[in-house]
Amino acid sequence: DGALLEYTEGGTIESCEAGPLLEPCPSIAGIFDAHTEDISASAVPNAEEVCHDVHSKRLAIGLSSRYRLYCGERLLSSASSSFEISLPHKFVVHATIGSRPHLHFLPIESLRNFDPFTESDNHAVLDGYEPRLVERGSRLVSIFPSSPSLVLQMPRGNLEGISPRAVVLPYVMAKIQKGELHEAFDIMRRQRVDLNLIVDLDPTKFLSCGAEQLVCQIEQIDNINLFISSLTEVDSTYKYPVPPWIRKGAPCVQVHDDDSKVNMVCRKMRELMLTAEKDGMTTSGKKVTKGHFLLPILSTFAKESPPKVEEALSLIKDSATTVKAKKQSKGKSVLFSDYVQSSIQYLAFLADYELIFNTALGMYDFELAKAVARHSQMDPKVYLPMLKGLMELPKFLARFEVDIKLKRFDTALRNLVASCTHHETDEETTNHQNKCMAFIEEHSLHKLGLELFQEDAAFCHCIMASLGERLLAERKPEEALTIFLLADPKCLDGGKRAARACGDWKAFFACCAEDNETLSSEQATNIAELISSKFGGMKEQSDAYASAARILQDYCQDISYSVDMLISGHLWSEGRRVSYLQNRSDLVKKVIDASISYAQTCIDDMVDRASTFEKTNTRYAEVIVMRRNAIKEAEEAGAELHDDSASMFSMQSTASNTSLRSSASGRSMGSVGSVGTVASVSTVISVGATSTFSFTGDIDTMKHKSKFNKIGRDKKKKQKKPRNSRRRKPGGEEELTELVSTLTHSCPDDYYVDVISSTITFLLQSGKRAIAELLLDVYTNLEDVVLKSQTERLDQDRKNQEEIEKSIRMEGGIYQFVQHPCEKDVDALRCKPLPETLRGVFSFLL
Repeated sequence: DGALLEYTEGGTIESCEAGPLLEPCPSIAGIFDAHTEDISASAVPNAEEVCHDVHSKRLAIGLSSRYRLYCGERLLSSASSSFEISLPHKFVVHATIGSRPHLHFLPIESLRNFDPFTESDNHAVLDGYEPRLVERGSRLVSIFPSSPSLVLQMPRGNLEGISPRAVVLPYVMAKIQKGELHEAFDIMRRQRVDLNLIVDLDPTKFLSCGAEQLVCQIEQIDNINLFISSLTEVDSTYKYPVPPWIRKGAPCVQVHDDDSKVNMVCRKMRELMLTAEKDGMTTSGKKVTKGHFLLPILSTFAKESPPKVEEALSLIKDSATTVKAKKQSKGKSVLFSDYVQSSIQYLAFLADYELIFNTALGMYDFELAKAVARHSQMDPKVYLPMLKGLMELPKFLARFEVDIKLKRFDTALRNLVASCTHHETDEETTNHQNKCMAFIEEHSLHKLGLELFQEDAAFCHCIMASLGERLLAERKPEEALTIFLLADPKCLDGGKRAARACGDWKAFFACCAEDNETLSSEQATNIAELISSKFGGMKEQSDAYASAARILQDYCQDISYSVDMLISGHLWSEGRRVSYLQNRSDLVKKVIDASISYAQTCIDDMVDRASTFEKTNTRYAEVIVMRRNAIKEAEEAGAELHDDSASMFSMQSTASNTSLRSSASGRSMGSVGSVGTVASVSTVISVGATSTFSFTGDIDTMKHKSKFNKIGRDKKKKQKKPRNSRRRKPGGEEELTELVSTLTHSCPDDYYVDVISSTITFLLQSGKRAIAELLLDVYTNLEDVVLKSQTERLDQDRKNQEEIEKSIRMEGGIYQFVQHPCEKDVDALRCKPLPETLRGVFSFLL
């Protein structure tokens, strides 16, 4: 009946707490205590120990004659040929049968903690750890306890040993945790396991002691090179999940600070290897010679990001002084010895030859550069003459040429400045400064130039002037003006040009006065007219007119023209002040008359704006509904909404906009216009119920033309006017954009309202109460019209949405309100109220 019995130490037989199997099983294996961390079939628990776990301490695995595998009352597999329990590997391994047989690896811990009443899916828990596909008919024979291998018997009777990844990975992880890195590395290399697992399993532990163990335990230099070259930034534990019995407690946190994992590991490994070479032995006591870890150290330099090729070449050059390299040199340069050349070749294997050559050249070591280029694919006819020419040049000029080749312009300028000796003549010094200035201007090194020539005041002045000219050419006149005036002495000519470019007339006239330049009235007038012609918004133009008026007053004494500028800028109070200052009553009257004329213009404009806003807002209420429907239909169709590609409006809202061309023919873009729109031709296309049509009319031009028929020969062919291929469709996005623009323009902006307010105040102060009250009434009317139109539209739209929502909910649907992106801005359109002080004045007058 599947019941299990247990033979105890006292010689008695009693029922086993592992529970009965569901059917008799000829093959049975058991685990005495599945709750211990180190599971053992022979370990007997202390009698005083009490197990507080709800699960049984015993585990019994059985395989029935019908190839069903059980663990107590749990069915593990319905088709298995054999099974084995591996306590060292902590797996129950069984081989399935069928069309695609596999080896399944079930962790003993998951079997121990499995609860069928809490697990929602038995198969998800008991699927195991990375199954291995095997040949059909294979049977599991044995599992080696001390190595990650097992033996299978093939259907032909032969035995085969394999190392499944499910066994290899936990075994390797356990070895890494124990610090047995040599054995773990050997297995990982043979089984092609990512070597990053050595670091990623516990990065903190590896940096503290794992790297030292790796250097001490791995004797072959090639293996250390292999480990360093295989380092990547990807966490390998995502690819190789760590079993919970390997990583006990909380999961390891990847701690790399602000630097990358590869850089930290390379620095740590390099530090350990350099220390070992310096001390002559590793921490484990193994003796090492100078240069023993040369290639791994080069690997750490090349593997870092960015690669430290210069440090690697310096290390190779230092290693050239060893006795081994000197013996191989045999009278020639030590850099061309086999020992150094092999190191360079290895470094070239890790990095590009061109990068190594440029780095050696950048170190200004031309012998080392020649040694690097010797085994590269560079043409000796190219690099040998170049290196020879550099060797013949003076020290800093040679470095300057190297920096130019490597495009290190900052360093090139420093070397160019250093190439100047103190024993040069004045002419040579001038030529050298000209060369420096040309280089500074070519590569925009003005900041560095000012730093290098800070003790040469005259040359610093030239650099500042050049910097100002560069900023002026880059259309940065404000910065150029500051630089020109910051120079010592000031560059007044450049300052005047920069001031005119940026429109700073105050700085311009100040520069002219400092330069003792007297401007004629005509020149000042031209400058004022140039400033007043500045384009921009209403406020920018008003400021420009104010500046022009000030110039005409101060530098031309043309009061009449100055007042005209103030009038153009709607600066009524300032115009009146200037007129009274010069005792010009005629100009005072001119300002008042101009303000009255402007007020009348504003009145007409306010009336037009009120009418336009009301009509446009009515049409906007219709179009916005069409656009909402278009957005909703596009979302339901799962397509992007373009200008007019989606369905734009419903049939009810667009019945008045559809033309005869869409109903008379089967095409949406058929005939141009509707019937009877062309008065000069009496021909009518009659559309009947069928698809045929006939021409009616008495015009001879519709007859057949031939060589016997002269109709149309003496008449010039009429050229068809090109039709707009993209017409604006009613209710489309283009129309909505125009409506929004019109509504926004109909509401005066803040500065326009301020001008209206100042105009009303000036008219009241000038005794023009009637026109001031009329302007106030018209603006108040515009304000009321905008507010009323907006309120009515929003209220009506809210009611329509409520009715639509109610009808949809009554039909059992889900209502979702769709809003166009422009609605929020349009709904917020209002007219800015006039100042409270102005309304307070009219509260006493009206």
